[in-house]
Amino acid sequence: MATHYFRTGLEKYEQANDIVNTAFLQQNLWPFRWHLALCLLLMVLESGAVLFVPWLGGSIVGGLFAQTEFSIGLLASGLIALLFIQSGLQVLQRRVLQRTIERLTAQLRIKVYDHLQRLPLSWLEDQRRGDLLSLVSREVDVLGEFVTGSVLGILPQSIVLAGSFALMLKIDPILTVPVILGVPGFYLFMKLFGRHIRPLAGELRHAYAAWISLADENLSVLQAVKAYTREELEKHRITTRVSHYRALQERMAAYQSLLGPAIKFTASAAVVLIIWLAGSKVSQGQMGPAELVSFLLYAGLLTRPVASFADLWGQFQQARGALRHMNIVLGMTPEVSGGAPLPSPINGALRFENVSFRHAGRPQLLSGVSFDISAGETVAIIGKNGAGKSTLVDLLMRFRTPDAGKIYLDGQEISSLELSGYRQAIALVPQRVALIDGTIAENILFGLPSAARDQVEQAAREAEAWPFISELPEGLDTIIGEAGIRLSGGQRQRVVLARALLKKPAILILDEPTAMFDPEGEASFVETARRALAGRTVVLITHRPASLELADRILRLDGGRIEVEQGGAK
Repeated sequence: MATHYFRTGLEKYEQANDIVNTAFLQQNLWPFRWHLALCLLLMVLESGAVLFVPWLGGSIVGGLFAQTEFSIGLLASGLIALLFIQSGLQVLQRRVLQRTIERLTAQLRIKVYDHLQRLPLSWLEDQRRGDLLSLVSREVDVLGEFVTGSVLGILPQSIVLAGSFALMLKIDPILTVPVILGVPGFYLFMKLFGRHIRPLAGELRHAYAAWISLADENLSVLQAVKAYTREELEKHRITTRVSHYRALQERMAAYQSLLGPAIKFTASAAVVLIIWLAGSKVSQGQMGPAELVSFLLYAGLLTRPVASFADLWGQFQQARGALRHMNIVLGMTPEVSGGAPLPSPINGALRFENVSFRHAGRPQLLSGVSFDISAGETVAIIGKNGAGKSTLVDLLMRFRTPDAGKIYLDGQEISSLELSGYRQAIALVPQRVALIDGTIAENILFGLPSAARDQVEQAAREAEAWPFISELPEGLDTIIGEAGIRLSGGQRQRVVLARALLKKPAILILDEPTAMFDPEGEASFVETARRALAGRTVVLITHRPASLELADRILRLDGGRIEVEQGGAK
């Protein structure tokens, strides 16, 4: 499904705009304009130095035939100095260019990542993670190197090309004509060659996203892979996708390796042809040795910009695909963050009014759901799997938008409230515990980074996480590993509850909070929660009887509606 969304979007974008959209590049290149200008200046100066080399080389040969040792020594010294200057300019421009590339790609990665995290969660969940990872890694690199390397080199290479042609015309216009006539043939060859490279560049992007997505998926479920002894099967799946990507890379490399040498061979053959045509002129005295050597060196110099332009075509096809993909994603509308400020103080009264929702391509999930939760009340919502309980949480958190109906907080429609402030007023303890690879303290601080150390400890005590934390060698500074792998399921749940309580939210959402507990652990958690939830509005999603003891009321979700309402166990 993710591939379908991306490819459909790409097709629509290509239909609307068949050329590279340069507005995005201009916007992101502007902060680096002086760095790029310096690179361009150094490249132009180097190109100017390059154009003098054939002239000096020819002059030295002319001096040899004239047997003027003084002028030969002077010209040779000048040529060595010129080559030294050219090398120095190359070193400087490569140093500046590399720093610019690194800074530009870093800025692009940050911008793309920031945009991605601001997109609706419902859209992100429909995407393949490999496509998103490819976007912030490989495709950013392709664009950065293309813009700062390939595109920036167009002007200096054009100077070398035009300068060589002009000086060749000055030396001998007749010999230059065959070289000029070869340009249309070169253009036609590049056009035909591009028909193979363009689709291949798109296939490469999709193949990279496919294998990186599978690798990311397998590493996240490695325990299941081992438990079901799927190592060899998963190795085969990875091997298949990596091999496909490698095969495409080899095809692209084959095209690119063919293109440069083919152009150089053509240019070299042209030089040989020129030597043959110039032979008679030299023998008849119409062209001197100095002019012949300079002419041949300029003809050979043409291979440099011609080969660069040949490589540029293939790089352009890859960059165009990456830029189109990036424009599609950056063109997606972020969540609406603006709105009215939250009421102060927040009481926490909630109301669902005729709320309906369905996931794309699926049957109706919620149909006219209506219920009220008073401020400070704990309400449990129960129902069979797939009834839509977690979707109610997503709607309340504004991760998704109702197809119809409205949701209110203290009498104000939540879609009209400022998003960041609204979510700050709510704390979510999700069914799938989300922990970062850091210390326990960092995980508790995740929701309120400005909190003091004693506040972190107090939140841990309220969540009954302090007894096990205090027994750890490093206490709050204990590293818990990726996704909290070094903690038990119950310990992870308590750390997440401490994170939620640290915010002191007006509304607390507990989505299957005891899913990882045994009966004894669940009973202990219920007692902990009973004290921690006092005075807060609580939405409790659960199907476990022990957890229902926390509820003032129980709502049953069935068939897309709130069918049954009954008193809680309190």
